[in-house]
Amino acid sequence: MNKKIILMLAFMLTTLSTLQAKTALMIVAHGSPMESWRKPVLDLEPLVKQQVAEGKLKGIDIVKVALMEYTEPSVASVVKACEAEGADTIFALPIFIAPSGHTEEDLPNILGHKYNPYVREELAEEKTEMVHTKTPIILGPTFYYSYLLEKSMHDRIQSLSKDPQNEAVIFLAHGDDERIGFWKEVLNNVDKYTKENTKINYVDHALIEMGHNFSNELMPLLTKAAQKKKRIIVQGIYLTSDVKRMADRHKMQDVQKELVKKTGAEIIYSPDGILPASTSRVVEWIVAQTKQWVESKR
Repeated sequence: MNKKIILMLAFMLTTLSTLQAKTALMIVAHGSPMESWRKPVLDLEPLVKQQVAEGKLKGIDIVKVALMEYTEPSVASVVKACEAEGADTIFALPIFIAPSGHTEEDLPNILGHKYNPYVREELAEEKTEMVHTKTPIILGPTFYYSYLLEKSMHDRIQSLSKDPQNEAVIFLAHGDDERIGFWKEVLNNVDKYTKENTKINYVDHALIEMGHNFSNELMPLLTKAAQKKKRIIVQGIYLTSDVKRMADRHKMQDVQKELVKKTGAEIIYSPDGILPASTSRVVEWIVAQTKQWVESKR
C-alpha cells in the first residue's frame, strides 16, 4: 500500500511539474551604453508579449529581452530570471544582421554552448557574466536567414525617395572580416531587392564601421554616385544606429562641400536604422522564427 501511494505521489508530482513547465523566449541584442540605442530594443519585449497574449504566438510563456554587452538586462541575468519564473526551456533569438563573431563566438560562449578560452578571456575583460545552467537553451538564427533586411531597407528607401530615376542609393553596414561572405551576400541581396522593387537603378554599398575612417571610406562612393545621379540616399543597415548621426559626427557636410558644389548633387543621410522604424517587421520576424522553433518540437 505504501509503495502504491509513493508511486502515485511520484506520478502526480511529475504530472504537476509537466503542467507547470514553461518555455521562454529570450530576444538577444548586442547592447550599448547609449539609452537611444537600448530603448527601441527593449521596447520589443512588451510588443512580443502582446503577440503571446493575443494568441498569435503560442507555446511561449515567458518573453524577455537580453543585452549581450555593456548593460543590464544581461544574458546571464535574464536566464536566471526565466528560471525563477519556471522556464524549463529557453529559445534564444539573436537580433543581429548576419552571422558574426558576436553570434558565432561571443554568444555561444556566454551561453555555454562553446568553449573558446580566447573569447572567454575577452568577455571576462569586458566583465561579461557567463551563463551557468542546466536548462536547455536553443540558439536561433539571425536576420540573414530571412527577407527582413531587404524589406526593411526597401521601406526606408521608399520613405526617402522623391525622384527615383535621378537617385542613387548607397547602403552601409558594419560587416565582419572573418565572415565576409555572409555580409557580401547581405549587401548584394539588399541591392538586388531595391532595384527590383523601386525605379532606382543605381545602388552601391560598402562595409563601414563607425570609426575615424568613415568620411574617407564614404567619399569615393559619393563621388562615383554624383557623376551619375543628382540625388544620393545613404542608408545604414544597422539595428538602431543611423547614418545621419554618423555623418554629423564626422562633419560630412564640410567634407562633401566641394563635391556638392561641383556636381550639384543632393546627399541625404537616413535618420533611421532598422529599429524603431521597422519595429513591426522585426516583431513579425521574431514571431515567425519562434513559431517555427515551437512547431519543430512537436
